[in-house]
Amino acid sequence: MSWDKNTIRASEIDTTMKVLTELKVEHSIETIGEVTGYGLNDNYAKTDKHLIRKLTYKNFVVLEQMRREKDCDSNDVIISKKFNKNKVPKNWKIEKTIKND
Repeated sequence: MSWDKNTIRASEIDTTMKVLTELKVEHSIETIGEVTGYGLNDNYAKTDKHLIRKLTYKNFVVLEQMRREKDCDSNDVIISKKFNKNKVPKNWKIEKTIKND
């Protein structure tokens, strides 16, 4: 746990859902997992658990993932990635640690 670490939600799922709703495009959202934030700020905000979601609409699927760096002071970031329905990875990991450069 780090004193200045946060979990940042950089996912585009919420924004995409708003647009789909406004345009009356049928879509569905589901939770595919839950991850823990490791920063002290996660604990103070009592939001140390973060839902990882999947958005499906038309021929697309948007998946979220927690990206962490090995550096304990780097923020964790929840990102989203859009796929064509026929190209969704079968073994999508909801959490991934990336190397520091």
